[in-house]
Amino acid sequence: MNKLQEIKKWLNQVGQSRPATIILSVFFAILIWFTVSVIVYPTTPVTFYHIPVVVELKGTSAEKSGLSMVSCDVETVDVQLVGDRSEVGILTEKDLVAYAVIQDVTTSGEYKLSLTVKSDQNVDFEVNEISPATASVTFDKIETREFEVTPSFPNIKITAGHTMDTVTCDPPTIEIKGPSAQLDKIKSVVVSSDKQEEIDSSYSLYSDEMILYTADGSMLDPDGLEIPDVDFLINIPLLTQKTLDLSYEIRNVPSKFDIAWLRDRLKLSAETITLASPNNAALENQETFNIGNIGEFIKLEDIGLTFSKTFDVSVSEGIINKSGLQDVTLTLDAEGLEKRDFVVGNDNITIVNAPSTFDFEVITQNMTITVIGPAEELEKLSAKDIAVTVDLFNYNAGQASSFSEAPLISFMGSDKLWAYGAYNVAIDCTEKEPNED
Repeated sequence: MNKLQEIKKWLNQVGQSRPATIILSVFFAILIWFTVSVIVYPTTPVTFYHIPVVVELKGTSAEKSGLSMVSCDVETVDVQLVGDRSEVGILTEKDLVAYAVIQDVTTSGEYKLSLTVKSDQNVDFEVNEISPATASVTFDKIETREFEVTPSFPNIKITAGHTMDTVTCDPPTIEIKGPSAQLDKIKSVVVSSDKQEEIDSSYSLYSDEMILYTADGSMLDPDGLEIPDVDFLINIPLLTQKTLDLSYEIRNVPSKFDIAWLRDRLKLSAETITLASPNNAALENQETFNIGNIGEFIKLEDIGLTFSKTFDVSVSEGIINKSGLQDVTLTLDAEGLEKRDFVVGNDNITIVNAPSTFDFEVITQNMTITVIGPAEELEKLSAKDIAVTVDLFNYNAGQASSFSEAPLISFMGSDKLWAYGAYNVAIDCTEKEPNED
């Protein structure tokens, strides 16, 4: 009872002090405001700014369809929440997260989704207003694909007389991960180097610069793609290269025949061939390339007015045919040329280089020879101008006593006529008796 009287007395004394009166008035005003706010207005709207937006796929139709979020055009939202004043009032922006409402998203594409807000503080509230209220979200399947890489080195120059063989990259491929729609746009992956160098032998360089190109040749923005950092080794093998005139061999040509004139009339379907080799010395001393296989040649007697012969082009091991020629055709230009038959007798046939230990007798009495050449030359030719020569330099003593030999036929007074066809001269051979002293 004494204590109560003391408190009452103290309050009377405080109330009579002016400063104390002011403080008490403020205190009771706040107390009354708080009481009214809590009892009369228990809920209140509160605005929060820059709440981050997330797109959560777990358990959604998008996740079940194997889709991933590729992009969202809204990063943050401003939101007004309504809830119990004592609970909502203690929330901060860090306690809130905005998220997209995902429904019926089962295929790749862009969707306009509603946005809402939640909190991990176990506070009940209603979203009164959110800005923006929707977001455009793109979904797609995330895949990993392997692409072959193509090297590019525009500033590497090659010295004359050399060419590049097949350029390779190590590694030859790269795996890129990203949305399937974006991966579909990749037509080529180029590994590029801007290094400047002039080379005359095989060369290698490193590059980690990759450029993605679309089908129309445009550069593709790699944003959204996972591209590993790789140092590529670009290998540039060089070959020695040489362009050679095509050549061919004509045999059984009389010594006075104008072979250069005939070659001018023989036309090749290709005049040159370009060869390359990793061995610098392989082509160093080669000036022409003989068409056909080794040992293949043309006999003069096989060239008729309609002559045409196709040679398969083959190169030695280690040589690369850069021209890609598979075959070459040689054809006679017969304009102004004619053929005529002449009958020659035994007197026109001569044997030379016969072994002295044998006697040889020409059995053939007459030969019909087809002669080809310019018309004006044939007009002047007579049978007595045709020389049929049998050369027995390579005669084998073991041959039969009677045999045939192919002669060489020439024409006196003309260097542009030749015999067409195969001819043989029949010869008898007898061994001479040794001289008795």
